[in-house]
Amino acid sequence: MRTQDDLGSRLASAHARELLSQFDISASTEVISDHPALAWRRAGLMVVTGKPSGPGLVAPAALTAAADGALAALKQIAPGVFPNSGALLLGERARLLGLTRKGAISPNGSCRLLETRLGRIALNLPRIEDWELIPALIGEPATDWPTLEHIAAKHSATELLAQGRLLGLAIAPDQPMASKPPFRITRFVNPQPASGPPLVVDLSALWAGPLAGSLLASAGARVIKVESTTRPDGARAGNPVFFDLLNHDKEHIHFDFKNPREIAELHALIGKADIIIESARPRALAALGINAAREAGRGATWISITAYGRENEQANWIGFGDDAAVAGGLSAAMQRYWCEKLIAGDAIADPLTGITAAFAAWASWLAGGGRLISLALAEVTANAIALHSPSPAEFNCWQSLAEQDSAPLYPVR
Repeated sequence: MRTQDDLGSRLASAHARELLSQFDISASTEVISDHPALAWRRAGLMVVTGKPSGPGLVAPAALTAAADGALAALKQIAPGVFPNSGALLLGERARLLGLTRKGAISPNGSCRLLETRLGRIALNLPRIEDWELIPALIGEPATDWPTLEHIAAKHSATELLAQGRLLGLAIAPDQPMASKPPFRITRFVNPQPASGPPLVVDLSALWAGPLAGSLLASAGARVIKVESTTRPDGARAGNPVFFDLLNHDKEHIHFDFKNPREIAELHALIGKADIIIESARPRALAALGINAAREAGRGATWISITAYGRENEQANWIGFGDDAAVAGGLSAAMQRYWCEKLIAGDAIADPLTGITAAFAAWASWLAGGGRLISLALAEVTANAIALHSPSPAEFNCWQSLAEQDSAPLYPVR
């Protein structure tokens, strides 16, 4: 008999099978996953979800089951020693950094939900230079959040979204997103038998891509992390323990992207790779003469991680984990169930995408490569949200389950 007790396992198993089917892998995968409400609490995510003065809240989506399913799919096809659960990875950074809930503000403080004259948006300003663009966004100077919130309320969401994207700001609509596929695959050549371990060149930065590279290293891949000598991974400026957790098992190499000889060396390295991971806008790579289609055309697997996808104007839209999760519909779901404007979790689109990217990379390599696989943070989140929508009565039980749970949190790696 199916009960709420095995809901997490059923959803995680279904998600694992969905991912495996994308590569025609037939498997009767049965994943052990805690109930979504219990896993949310045990991952430490209630600590970063809700108002500062209120109780920790559960998100009305089975994001933990999606994470467990994606990691289980990777374990199904790859050797190695992996984290105990995907859900753990969703709350790992917040626990290492000691983050807490801030309501409509992201736990790290850089992203906020803002009311506009028509609609609500998420605006993420993690970099000092982002604030320098605010006068061009709202037409008036603003050097602090209260002033920015006051002026934003005079504009429409549509107006601010269009202008913010032109300026290269991480800005997103706070509204539901239709269910999307977990990734998009473009095939270029007939598959060739895989021989391993694969060589992975990790050009990515921050969280999603480096997490994918770390999981591939756990599977036995040789992973080389590439950084610019002048603009290294921005995560280096953050918590060193978390950066090391994502990157300690990789080789590290820096290139001067203004030096033709070093660019040639970079091209040679990429030309040897079985898997390439990147999280840059396509035009940034094009400026270096790096072509994803060319590499996939020779038989490599190219993993492209963006906020919204590689297609059309969306390829140039900036996004980070918190605002991309809002774009994927997570804050809209919180509003629907909690009747509050709230950010759920900590940049949760990043780890969801990182786990999924690691699976897709290994599965493609096993299948012979020759693929460009595009993952969008917002779409991965929307796909995970669509896994299960609890009824209001069911969701009331979710919150009670979490509040009454006394099990220890998942051990941090």
